[in-house]
Amino acid sequence: MISTEIRRAAVLGCGLIGASVALALRRTGVHVTLSDRDPYAVRKAERMGAGTASARGDRPADVVVIATPPSTVPGVLREAQARGLGRVYTDVASTKAGILAEAEAAGCDVSVYVPGHPMAGGESSGPGRRAPTCSPAAGGRCARTRRRGRTRCAW
Repeated sequence: MISTEIRRAAVLGCGLIGASVALALRRTGVHVTLSDRDPYAVRKAERMGAGTASARGDRPADVVVIATPPSTVPGVLREAQARGLGRVYTDVASTKAGILAEAEAAGCDVSVYVPGHPMAGGESSGPGRRAPTCSPAAGGRCARTRRRGRTRCAW
């Protein structure tokens, strides 16, 4: 039997949405590792209690959340998969068709990629801004889609 419980997550991108997702995961007891090209964003997210900075040798996560600008998602996904960061990958980008096409063209394993779209956000960026409500327990909304209609879920 395959476990669907999430015990470990990696959040790539510690801006407004990434930090909010990490905080929601932490509130449910998930161990979260954080990474961002901006070390300040990681430190701020850590101070907020969103998780700990990722380090070489971290165990693979049950789920990797890519919280970067839509144009960077395919490259970040490819790199994360090449590094073996997790078992399943998702994103919080708003667009899907272009990202999926680029991910396939880049050689990503889309069989373990579940595109997502948060129903939250705003015009500001960075951890510590007015955070959206990303957890279902707090009334947040998130759509998860799966290629060719195989899996769709929303909360």
